[in-house]
Amino acid sequence: MSSTQSYNRFTDEKYKNWLKTTESLYILRSRIQDFIEKETETYHNSLRNKPHLNRRVCELTCKHVNKNNCPLCEHWKKEIFGNHEKGKNIHWENCQPYLWPTDKWEVAKAHMPGGQKKHHNFEQFDISAILNLISSCKHFKNIPAQCVNNVINIRNSVMHSPDFKVSNDDMKKHQKTLLQLAEKLVPHVPKMKDLEKEITQFYNILDKNFNQSLCEVDGQFEDLQTVKDRQKVLDREQQAMKDRIEDLISRFEGNQDETVKEKPQDMKSFLDFLDQNKDLVDNLGPEINKLKEMQAKVDQHDEQINSLTGRVDQLEKVTHDPVFPGNPLKFKNHLYEFCQAKKWPEDKFPVFSEDQEALGYRGKVTVNGQSFIGEGVFNDKKAAHQEVAYIALRQLKLQEESSDEPSSSVLYHEASSSSSSGIAYFGKVTVDLTREVVSDKCSSKEEATEAAYKDLWESFCSSASAEGRTYKSVTMEYFNTNGFPKPIEDIDDSTTICKLKLVGPFTFYDKDGSTKKKQAEQQAAKVALDQLSKILSCPPISDSEKNFKGVLKECLDQLGLKNPVYDTDNKAEIREEPMSTDISSDVVTSTVSISQAEVKDLSESKSISTSTQLPSGQESVQVPVHVQADPPDSSSTASQRKKPRIECPEKTFFGKVTVDLSREVVSDRCSTKEEATEAAYKVLWESFRISAPAEGQTYRTGIIQYFNSHYLQKPIEELVDDENTTVCKLKLIGPFTFCDKDGSTKKRQAEQQAAKVALEELSWILSCPSISDTEKNFKGVLKEHLDQLGFKNPVYETEEYKAETSEDPVTSGMSLSNLSISQAAVKEHSDLKSESISISAQLPSGQESVRLPVPVQPDPPDSSSPALQRKKPRIDCPEINELFNVYNLKPPHVNVENMKCNQNVKCTVTINLESYTCANKQGYDSKKEAIRKTYLLFGRAMEILDPSSDEKMCIALVKQHFSQRSLTLPLEDVEGSAKPFYCSLKNITYDVKYDGQGSSEGEAKLHALQKALSSLSPLFGYPPLLGADSPEEVQNQLSSMLKGAGQRDPVIDLKSVERACIQLSFCDYTLKCTCQSSKNAAKKHLSERILGLLGVKTDNSASLRNSVDDWFKKQNLPQPVFKDTENTVGAKATFSVQLTCSSPGWEDSWETAKLKLLQELKLRFQFLDDKSN
Repeated sequence: MSSTQSYNRFTDEKYKNWLKTTESLYILRSRIQDFIEKETETYHNSLRNKPHLNRRVCELTCKHVNKNNCPLCEHWKKEIFGNHEKGKNIHWENCQPYLWPTDKWEVAKAHMPGGQKKHHNFEQFDISAILNLISSCKHFKNIPAQCVNNVINIRNSVMHSPDFKVSNDDMKKHQKTLLQLAEKLVPHVPKMKDLEKEITQFYNILDKNFNQSLCEVDGQFEDLQTVKDRQKVLDREQQAMKDRIEDLISRFEGNQDETVKEKPQDMKSFLDFLDQNKDLVDNLGPEINKLKEMQAKVDQHDEQINSLTGRVDQLEKVTHDPVFPGNPLKFKNHLYEFCQAKKWPEDKFPVFSEDQEALGYRGKVTVNGQSFIGEGVFNDKKAAHQEVAYIALRQLKLQEESSDEPSSSVLYHEASSSSSSGIAYFGKVTVDLTREVVSDKCSSKEEATEAAYKDLWESFCSSASAEGRTYKSVTMEYFNTNGFPKPIEDIDDSTTICKLKLVGPFTFYDKDGSTKKKQAEQQAAKVALDQLSKILSCPPISDSEKNFKGVLKECLDQLGLKNPVYDTDNKAEIREEPMSTDISSDVVTSTVSISQAEVKDLSESKSISTSTQLPSGQESVQVPVHVQADPPDSSSTASQRKKPRIECPEKTFFGKVTVDLSREVVSDRCSTKEEATEAAYKVLWESFRISAPAEGQTYRTGIIQYFNSHYLQKPIEELVDDENTTVCKLKLIGPFTFCDKDGSTKKRQAEQQAAKVALEELSWILSCPSISDTEKNFKGVLKEHLDQLGFKNPVYETEEYKAETSEDPVTSGMSLSNLSISQAAVKEHSDLKSESISISAQLPSGQESVRLPVPVQPDPPDSSSPALQRKKPRIDCPEINELFNVYNLKPPHVNVENMKCNQNVKCTVTINLESYTCANKQGYDSKKEAIRKTYLLFGRAMEILDPSSDEKMCIALVKQHFSQRSLTLPLEDVEGSAKPFYCSLKNITYDVKYDGQGSSEGEAKLHALQKALSSLSPLFGYPPLLGADSPEEVQNQLSSMLKGAGQRDPVIDLKSVERACIQLSFCDYTLKCTCQSSKNAAKKHLSERILGLLGVKTDNSASLRNSVDDWFKKQNLPQPVFKDTENTVGAKATFSVQLTCSSPGWEDSWETAKLKLLQELKLRFQFLDDKSN
């Protein structure tokens, strides 16, 4: 070998131990691959089959996990979080939510460490990712987590070894730990039995081929097997090095967050190691180049840090002003905010200036006609302005407290009172927790309870002692004192483990206060983090951390908890001593006190003598503060110039806001389901403050009509039976849109008006108080209430309506009271943009009349308006429009005549059989026949078997159906020692549903009940019954039959279903075919495509051309005209037809119906393509 010197690393036993341990992990990974593939698929399917997921797919392509995800992705997120073991962070950044319903690995990555986002199959995940999946996912709970975590620690220790060395003792310990995990995996992975054998085989190959310096065998003849064995070791070594490089780069890029932290010197050591082994450099060229690029970035980063450190050291040497060192408080900002809050005109806002003196600058400011002069002299102008802003702000607030009416004069307290005021904000934050504290396994319940409370006490109070009391008593006292909800105790008798569940709002208060609201909220967040760090499994707060709100939100997001809610209390403190303002923790304190104040006439100038307490060593000085009055002057030039302006805007904006709700309305307990349903709809009716229902109209019907007319999502009904009473829950889920009906010339104002409409409609639903008459920021109020409930932010849109305006000027002297409408051509809402109302303005004598077109504003949605009764809602679907553009289907040859939503009512009747005995009263000649016939009877009644099912397979099919749903199999009981034999199936617990549809609730209910009665009557010993003609009578028949068998009444669920339908008009539309070898074949292909477009299925034996002609004849339409194409071998067909296409079935929502229609159109339009088969 020519490169013998490169293999000297194998003479180091510790290096070979490192390689052996690494390869052991690879062998373990390869042996569990099939098991992980299978179990990950099982876990994924168990989530997909959940009722609220129901194998649906994400329609919004949510690519990041955040609070703006669609409802389906939110459901997936909750399911994944629920299957995640406590105390471990979920790395949502690994996932793309829209892939959760279709990709098992996208779900699995949530249980893996960070840095897995680009990995999509088993081969791309290292052993650490696979083991973390097993450890953190509850689906693998049968595998001891401690054994798995021990192997994870081995992987981290080996992979992050800076010198690639493992001692003999450590290697033996690692091997023992690996084999312990393998032993636990044997019941699930039989391959694990031979794990030790394969590991030992690799050890022997390594020792045999690298047990001496390679120079001793250089030039000697080696057999083929030896060469293969040595190459195998070198290949495995290269793979280990590649994984080490990938892991190193990933950590320096911040994609991994394990406890092991890489250091820059580790990367340098690795590069030095590679330089000493040239054969590795040759084989790992691309990976080493990436590593060197990362090293260059690290070096550049270090240089920047060193540069910044030097600059900071230099800045710290700068001498600061004695009164405002460091960063001064922003009193100038506070002064501007004070003026804005008072709604003073801009000419009354602060104007700053300064006087230059021998020692520096003295600040001056004029605000609201009053002038203030600073008391100190500063090295720079900014500090002087800040000090005088503080003085002005303090004096203005004193004036506000001493007078009820705004005045330009200055009012002061008597000199003897010598008081001043300061404003402090005290923050508080509320965290909605759902966490558990679990004790270890104990010998008694009392011991387990005390152990759990000890953990909880130490979580909140760190190392505080209980001082001779029980941990439960001190914890409960602590929770009561702080107003926390009490923990819920849950003791498992079988394991004697106590769980304390922390559920509900926990509020934490900032005791110190701050002059800024945001800082007060940050301090409250810090208090919450101090107390909840262990509960939330987040690391201790760094001393350099400042964004405590961000850290708290991040910790809560990782656990899937709601965002914290902040609030501040504004408290003014009155002190007898002079008020001091703390600028920073090590700042000299500046104190200002009023010593004298006189109130004189406004025309006179005033001066206030103030005393300034300066730092030690400086004398107290008296500085006069001049206050100048500036009364408003009605005769000013500005007021003479400004005239009232009459606006006739060309644009009007109408706002709308969409709120994504998830709320429930619950009825009181009622005796019947109908009564409970009506009671719930009545509550919802009153919540939306709708006018009283029409005579003979139920609240339910009125609400459905109201929601339909306003395009709101219909409530989802859920009936809950409890003993002899029933409660109805109405779930409001999905987007609710509210429109502003007044309009505005400004977009923002239009949005504010839409927010006000939403607040008025949803005040009860959102549990918020009535809107104040003085409130103006309706958007802020709406967002605040939605944040408190953990909802998404509202989405605002505005529609612009333009009106043509006259170019003739309007005389400014016209009287608005003389305006009268002379003509109004009001059309439907869709034509609103071009509509205007002509208004005649009667002007003073001598002036000509002008015509002013005024834009027509849309009426608010109202179910009683004639427009809505005349015109069906226009339904837009951008995806369908896009599909038409792709296939170039445009007028005049293709027109969309109509697209509509057909609505129907679906009724589901659920029969809950409990401990039921299915007794077949017909006798049979053999026991086998009796059992088979009884299973057949039961299976058909439960709709497990259809009429075409093979009778011989009925027993197996019913049992398979029960097993797949984890249900207890029926007990077979055959009576009779001789024929005839009678069979019964006992102890049956099963739920069966019968569906029916109709254009009304009564029709749907009747169909479903008749279907249930007809199917079940043979099971209860009656002939097949069709039932009466009214749903109430059929329900009575069914209930009587069930009660006779000791079963409960049926549960009836009604909901609306929808089907999307589109009508297309093809006028002289031409299809061409040039892909066939002959003209006849082209015409046949065209016939097949036309039938496919029409959705017509034909008999394979029939002529396609004849089938097309027959179809058009039956529709009384002209038959297609077939012609040969010019220049090329082919044919073309021209035809005209009205084509109606619908979604295949009835769907629960309009969005799903549109999606199904879109899929159906794609299938049909494929036949427009010449290459389609």
